[in-house]
Order: sequence, then structure tokens, then C-alpha cells
Amino acid sequence: MTENTQTTPQASVAPANSAPAPVSHKVTLDQLVNLCIEKEASDIHFGEGSMVALRVGGKLVFIENIEPLSKSDADAMINSIVQTDDEKQRLERVREIDLSYTHSSGVNFRVNVFYQRGRLSASMRMISKHLPTMDELGIPEILKKFLSLKEGLIIVAGSAGSGKSTSVQAMLEYVNQNMVEHIVTIENPIEHVFEDEKSFFSQREIGKDTLTMANALNSAMREDPNIIMVSEINDLETLENVLTVVETGHLVIASMSTKDAKQTLERMVSMFPLNQHPQAQDRLAENMICILAQDLVDRIDQVGRIGIYELLMFDSSVKNIVKHGNLSQLKTAIQSGSSEGMISMDSYAYQMAEQGVISKEDVEKFVQRD
Repeated sequence: MTENTQTTPQASVAPANSAPAPVSHKVTLDQLVNLCIEKEASDIHFGEGSMVALRVGGKLVFIENIEPLSKSDADAMINSIVQTDDEKQRLERVREIDLSYTHSSGVNFRVNVFYQRGRLSASMRMISKHLPTMDELGIPEILKKFLSLKEGLIIVAGSAGSGKSTSVQAMLEYVNQNMVEHIVTIENPIEHVFEDEKSFFSQREIGKDTLTMANALNSAMREDPNIIMVSEINDLETLENVLTVVETGHLVIASMSTKDAKQTLERMVSMFPLNQHPQAQDRLAENMICILAQDLVDRIDQVGRIGIYELLMFDSSVKNIVKHGNLSQLKTAIQSGSSEGMISMDSYAYQMAEQGVISKEDVEKFVQRD
């Protein structure tokens, strides 16, 4: 913790309906960041007039014995993150902003600053300095083969906080360590700064290095890329631009905030007007390589969480299913393709339970999803 005359705040769980503990201390951004590192938290939440909290091991933890932040304290903390005039103007104009922040300790954060009830608040996601490998994460081995392809779309799907960004970064680092490629990333914001090894990177941040995702994707095709990474597909314009990039002969890796392969395809098709759904299904079927969906589950063999994966590969059977919009058949297609490397989340979870990595109760959560 940064040297301070104040008592170090403590992070502990407080029941939501309990009376608040007596408050006596203020907290600084330096203290919050250091506490986040000490507790191995994934997120920091703070704002004017609100309780300050961390997310530790997937659970929200309130920090005891500190005063709710005053307007001046909250503004001071946020102004140390939102530093440039352009960022401040965008926040004032749009009322929310995504950006990256590097603390003096060298720890990086992905930050969303926003207004709630007219008051400034912030959520900060800590980006671990240690980038785990694909093997350490347990990502299916066949993904390494897909990363050597010259064109196509790889989607990494999962709900918020499921580790999508870490998986994408691990894939790019695998390429970096094993292939000679030019990798262009288009991010909002940049989370992990790669060091060139065998490959070299052009990392672009929306709002700083490029104005829009559409501009960046159009420009990327003229930057001689081998791989283009898009931080998230969340609207029709981005999806159409991504498909165009793939159709011009590029490999694209992108993430989506969807829970599994079926929901991912449903979301993508639904972005298009209803009368364009057949054409959208054709384009997706012809351009997709695979969808890797994931979730995180508490381990029982050691402290921490582990990824549980679903892998849908676009073989001829899956392409036919997608073209005809018969997405209810995807579960069966995954089971039929298990010998080729496809796997469902419940099957993956069952394997982890058999190995004593997760509890059998957690397996039931994935079985009940279907």
C-alpha cells in the first residue's frame, strides 16, 4: 500500500441488508489499486456517494470503515484516470467513456467511467501482468491449427467476466511466439500491450488511435495484416465490416458477449433486418471457422477459477445447419463432431469434475443450460 497516515482499508463481505459499519476513513485511488493487487481482485467499483467495492474470486466485496466518496474525492480519482482534454470532452458529451489506465505500479486497467443519478462513477478491470498461455487456460488444442489459417472468422464468446479477453490475448501471444505475422488489433480500450517476438503488432485504440471501429476495419485492410483482432462485435455495422474483411481474405478474431455458440449465432443473425436473415446465415456459414464459448468456475483442487469451454467448428454439417437456420440442431452437431475436436460445455465440465478440478455440482449448471 502507498505510504499514508490513514489506516489501510480492509476488504470484506458485508450482507446487502445489514446496517453500514461506522465510517472513519477516506480512501485514495492508490490505496484502491494496491488493495486490488493485494487481494487479487478482478475489478474495482467506486463513485460519488457510493460504497467502494472490489470483485474477488467472482464475488463482490465491500471495503469496510471508509467514508462514501464525496464529489470532490470521486472527481479527483476519476480525473487521475481521465487525463486528456479529449477524453474529458468525450465523457462530458457522451456521458460515458471506455479507456485504459496504467497505474504508477505498472498495473494496467480497463476502465469504464459513467454517470449514474448525475454522479460520476467508475468500474476498473485489472489486467493481469501475467498472460497465461493457451495450454495453461485449457483452450482446446485444435485452436492452434485454426490460428495458422489465412482467412476466416474465429469468435470467442462468453458473458461479462468470463475471461474472453484473456483467451484472445493468449491466442495472439501463441501466434507471436510461433509465427511470423502482422497482427492488427482494434480495441476499446487496449488491455494488454504485446511485445513483438516472431510477429509484430499494430495496436489501435478506439477514440485515441482511430475514431470508429468502422474506420479502423476499413483502414486495416490497407495495412498488410495477417490477423485482425476486434475487441467486440456488438452491432450490425461492426459485424458487416468484419464479414467484409474476412471475405477479402483475412483472418479475424473477435469476441462477443454471448453465453454459447447457439446464442452467438442467434445474436449475429438477429442484427440483420428480418428480410436479410437468409443472406446473413449464408455469409456466416461460409466465413466462420469456429466459435469458442467459455465460462469460469471455481476450482476445488486449488485457489482460483478455471475456464469451461464449448467449441463449435464449422464443418459441412454445421454450415448446412446455419444456412438453413436450424440452430436447435447445433447441440447434436457438437456431439457428433466430438471425434474431430468439438466439445460442449457440459462435456468439458464433466471432464474437469472427473479430474477433480471442479465440483460435480458445478457440472449441473451447464447441463441445465441446454
